[in-house]
Amino acid sequence: MKRFTWFTFLYLTLGVCLTAIALGYPNLPSSLQTSLFVSAGASYIVCLLSTFPFWRETTIRFYRRRNSAVILPWLVIGVNIVWMIWDVQSQNWTMEAILRAFSRLLVVLVFAEIIVMTWQVNSEH
Repeated sequence: MKRFTWFTFLYLTLGVCLTAIALGYPNLPSSLQTSLFVSAGASYIVCLLSTFPFWRETTIRFYRRRNSAVILPWLVIGVNIVWMIWDVQSQNWTMEAILRAFSRLLVVLVFAEIIVMTWQVNSEH
């Protein structure tokens, strides 16, 4: 049975927004436009995969085997957010820098979902 969560809709929303931005600004550099399309495609794939039970089961199994991996999602999210802010700030808040940072949100969403899943596992026990 397929399972829809809030993160499924967040992945879908992120993919739609990235696609709309890439199509709505045809004068973007081609590398940035390609990056937006790749991030949107990855977001659609993750959206589809997150509906299947193996997504949650694999995460929980990995979490139970490696208890030391609890801090890893927090570190990845923190590093990504700091990197995005630093990149945007160093580029003087240009549109290209903001869009590059926006395309990295998929990584933050995936690891936020992992954190939520581990919280649910901890609350069940």
